[in-house]
Amino acid sequence: MLHRVSPASAQNESGVTTDHFRNCLDYLATNDYTLISLEKLINALRNNQKLPVKSVVFTIDDGYKEQAETAIPIALEYNCPITFFLITGMLDQSLWPWDAKVSWIIEASSTQSLESSPTVKKLNLGNDDTTSRKALRRSIQEKLKKHDTEFIARILQGLADDADLTIPTRPPSAFQPMTWDMARSLENKGVHFAPHSATHQILSNLDKASMEQEISNSWCRLKSELNNPLKIFCYPNGTALDFGISEINFLKENGFLGAVTSIPKNVEYKLTSDNYIHSLPRLSLPDNMPEFIQYCSWIERARAVFA
Repeated sequence: MLHRVSPASAQNESGVTTDHFRNCLDYLATNDYTLISLEKLINALRNNQKLPVKSVVFTIDDGYKEQAETAIPIALEYNCPITFFLITGMLDQSLWPWDAKVSWIIEASSTQSLESSPTVKKLNLGNDDTTSRKALRRSIQEKLKKHDTEFIARILQGLADDADLTIPTRPPSAFQPMTWDMARSLENKGVHFAPHSATHQILSNLDKASMEQEISNSWCRLKSELNNPLKIFCYPNGTALDFGISEINFLKENGFLGAVTSIPKNVEYKLTSDNYIHSLPRLSLPDNMPEFIQYCSWIERARAVFA
């Protein structure tokens, strides 16, 4: 699972560098791994079909312009099938996600001003003047994930006020979404696109009707803009607390082939129930090679089995 992918020169504190992503794919290519698509994995699980022993699937979440311009060309260079999960509201230019706004506020302000701000203290983050921007960003985002949209909006406004900033209506350049034209062009090159909700709200925080709209609206937008979107869903945030049986049942009832989470495990090939296929785990691509190699080895599987 990838999110932000930037050139090393960008010094982006989130995500991985393009050089690292290329090194990961090069390692797989030179060590007899087989890159397969998410759709192929799900079909194999459904039909009890065998896959190559050393199979790896790549996905990327959200739909930022930077992702399309940096990560996808590298994936195509290595003939790596990749499924791109889109927040459709981003591509419709109707929003930019709240977690991106947190990142922007942290980067656009001085660390000291936010660490001592009333809003940060209200969140009980326990930060001091030595806290890095990266740690502060993550702490705020983790706290806010537990709250509803209205609370998050109030906190964002408080953070912006404390930092003497005005949150732009349109996302700044670092958070620009890809366009539907870009998505169609990439689709013609073999990239698969699938829904990641309409507005990236955590589904378990919503009432039933709102949850269903988040899923249905994102799928409808993909169908209207692209030629062959995949009916596979990606839960926003994606931890075990962010979705449940209601979301799984809705996806199954509406013909979704499967769904992915951010629960950090390897896919268990023997677990082929419908509920499992609609809650597949994914490992976040680490930013260092030793950990990546461990994720692709028997060591990670043994760790998961005996943990």
